[in-house]
Amino acid sequence: MFLFGAVLAKLYTSSGAASSIADSICNAMFRGAKTDKGRYALGFLTVITASAILCYGGINAAVALIAIYPIAIGVFKRAGIPKRFIMGAICGGAFTFALSGPGSPQPTNVVGMAIGTSSYCGLVAGIVGMIVEICVMLLVFTRMTVRATARGETFVAGPKDVFAEDTSKPRFLVSLIPIIALLIIFNVLGVDIALSILITSIIAALVFLPQLGFKGVALSINNGAASSLAPVGAIAAVNGFAAVVQSLPEYQQLIDGMLQADVPAVVLLVACVALICMMTGGSTTGAQIALPAIAPTLTQLGLSLPFVHRVGVFAATMLDSLPNSGSVIMAVGLADLKMKEGYPPVFVSTVLATTCGTAAVALVMSLFPSLP
Repeated sequence: MFLFGAVLAKLYTSSGAASSIADSICNAMFRGAKTDKGRYALGFLTVITASAILCYGGINAAVALIAIYPIAIGVFKRAGIPKRFIMGAICGGAFTFALSGPGSPQPTNVVGMAIGTSSYCGLVAGIVGMIVEICVMLLVFTRMTVRATARGETFVAGPKDVFAEDTSKPRFLVSLIPIIALLIIFNVLGVDIALSILITSIIAALVFLPQLGFKGVALSINNGAASSLAPVGAIAAVNGFAAVVQSLPEYQQLIDGMLQADVPAVVLLVACVALICMMTGGSTTGAQIALPAIAPTLTQLGLSLPFVHRVGVFAATMLDSLPNSGSVIMAVGLADLKMKEGYPPVFVSTVLATTCGTAAVALVMSLFPSLP
């Protein structure tokens, strides 16, 4: 999955398709920006949306950071947003609702299917949660930026920043073809996620052949395969750490203690998943450990499997991105920022917004259990 996702990401960046998607969204959104505050909000929404589209298209979230960053730099420069907010926006699309939303091909949502549910269960509640997360991010980011610019902060590119080149790029709708194909292959046809991304990579190579040529396609495949080693290594390290945690007797004591607590079942679900993801430093690993272990107990307490899946994967994105997370360290380093500069916006998107989104999903599914 990581291998083919990295190849797909390289095909998108090398062909200019990723830039085409971001530029099209940016041009459409910036038309309505009549004030600085509006421009800031639209700038954040552009980066969040572009990042989320790539992740919903099957590109691994860690790989999407690399793919979106050169484009986000251009958007932030155009909007006049201080650079220290950039990873908050990118992670706001890559590490939040794109991981936990209905139908997402990302590993966090996929591992939730292990309890016997579909990838798009809790559809309506999941969409509500996604909207809540976006709204929280935009409100807080815009307010923070207004205050920062009032103090004299502005966009300043770093010495390592490289802006996306203005090359011949595929049109916006053409760029969306592989993403749409992946969503159909994975969610409608029910093909295995790894095979789905492989088929999508082949489609992308054919669609972007006019921009890349045969040599460009081959080079993108080679470079993409090589770039997959870093995220695979990072995930392997996180899984290894999780295996050690899971092998400790204190781990089972913690799970048993939480499940025996006299609190509502939904609180147990959110607390168990969020805390395990915090300990493992990854939403996928934590959800993979937690959901199969606690699902039987929670169903006995009255929760449906779709409820456990959707609320559980949203909860998995609440505390997995604290400063001990390898993904956060990679993200801040990619932007060449110090942790104290780059992490506060990341906290807003990956902790504050995801907590609000999880609460919204749990509330909707509790009040309206008959919704799809």
